[in-house]
Amino acid sequence: MKKQRQASSLRHLLKLAALVVAALGLASCFVVDRLVTDAILHPTRKGKDATTPEGMEARTFVMRDKVALRAWIACPEEAPRAVVFVLHGISDSKATQTGTLNFLAKRGIVGIAPDFRAHGQSGGYTATYGYVEKQDMAELRKIAAGEFPRLPVGLWGSSYGGAVALQAMEIDPEFDFAIIENTFADLRDVARQQVIHRTSLPVSGLGPYFIDRAGEAGGFDPGEISPETSIARIRVPVLHMHGEQDEVIPFEQGRRISRHAKTDKYRFVPIHKGTHYHLSAGDPASYSREVDEFLDRMTSGNK
Repeated sequence: MKKQRQASSLRHLLKLAALVVAALGLASCFVVDRLVTDAILHPTRKGKDATTPEGMEARTFVMRDKVALRAWIACPEEAPRAVVFVLHGISDSKATQTGTLNFLAKRGIVGIAPDFRAHGQSGGYTATYGYVEKQDMAELRKIAAGEFPRLPVGLWGSSYGGAVALQAMEIDPEFDFAIIENTFADLRDVARQQVIHRTSLPVSGLGPYFIDRAGEAGGFDPGEISPETSIARIRVPVLHMHGEQDEVIPFEQGRRISRHAKTDKYRFVPIHKGTHYHLSAGDPASYSREVDEFLDRMTSGNK
């Protein structure tokens, strides 16, 4: 009888232990789900304390939903020939775009670098990878067109910024041109590839799962975030460059976008040895030549 009681107690303890383990497992899954979803929707803010560089103007643009976007503007000394929005990457800010802004100003181009919503010094709580940001860019283009009438308005976006730029051009055909660097072809697919890149376990489906969960929480449809679909509807000139050694967004993502382009005004340029964060350093001569020739053509009226 004593042995039976001991066996019964042991079974009870084992069941209790199994329940505890299951509960802890569910709790840990919930925590991981919440942490990853929050990281997708609320990227780390950089540049929150950045001060306006000498010679540039700080501006605030209020969007239709009352979110304030902070931006820096660099103007050339002579009469400008174009306006270009310089768009940063995920978890980045306008503070890292000062070199590009100065470069554009020296070429007679007005450079405008906004902090995307939920980034830098801008308002907004949620990043949507272009779903909402494309509308912001369309609004900003209209403002720029009003302040600089008859000037061509372009976009220069890298990574996250490149994806936003392509989506913005899809919905707003009034953009005149764009330079796109190291961006992804499809949000769900690049999320899948990110998981594959970081683990040898057969869990590639977690990438799209977490992106979909973020979409549910953030009120946007990740299935609509597809720059490779956007490029098929763009008819204005686009210079698209991607580093062959991009360690964040695989080169094949850029190649996929190129396969969907439908106009001879689109040009895809692989940058030999170019990486995600140092694209131009991979082949400085080729990179500079491509950018210089493209901007000269876009600002001369000979597109």
